[in-house]
Amino acid sequence: MESVRFPEHLLEPPLAGPTGLTLRLATAVDGETLRLNLYAHKTTIAFWRHFKQVLAWQEDGRAVWLLAEQGGRTVGCGELLIYPHGTELANIFVVAAHRGRGVGTTLLIALLRLARYLGETAVEIGVTPDNTRARRLYERLGFGEERTIQLPTGETAVILRRSL
Repeated sequence: MESVRFPEHLLEPPLAGPTGLTLRLATAVDGETLRLNLYAHKTTIAFWRHFKQVLAWQEDGRAVWLLAEQGGRTVGCGELLIYPHGTELANIFVVAAHRGRGVGTTLLIALLRLARYLGETAVEIGVTPDNTRARRLYERLGFGEERTIQLPTGETAVILRRSL
C-alpha cells in the first residue's frame, strides 16, 4: 500500500521558520539516523519496534512521521498518531544544538496543518511536569491542560489539548 500523499504546501515550513529548514515524511532509510540522533534514549530493540510500527501506520494513513532537516542533516522529528479515540502528537524531538531556533515550532505547526487536512478536529500532546520549555511552546500554540495521567514508567504527564 502506498503512503498518504499531501499537497506540497502542507510540508512547507511557516514563513517565520528557520532559514534552510525543510520538512519531509520519514521513510525506511531514515531509521539509523533517527535512532542515533533523536531516539538515543530508547533501547535499540524498542526503537526498531517503534520505527517499524509508526512507518506501517504511516503507510495506511494512521500516522505521519515528519522530519525536519537543515544543511542535509536531520535536526528534528515529530509524529502525528491517529487512533479511533483521538489524535496525538508524539515524540517531538529536536537535536540539542538546534533547540530554541524554531525547529520544534515549525514541526508542530506542520503537524497541526496535516491533522486538519486529514479531517481531525482536535489533537492532544503529553508533557512531563519538568519539561517546562516544551509546555510553554505547546501553550503558545493554543494547547490547554486537559488532564494528568500516570505513565507506565511511574512518571506523571500532563495531557494538553487543542481544537483544530
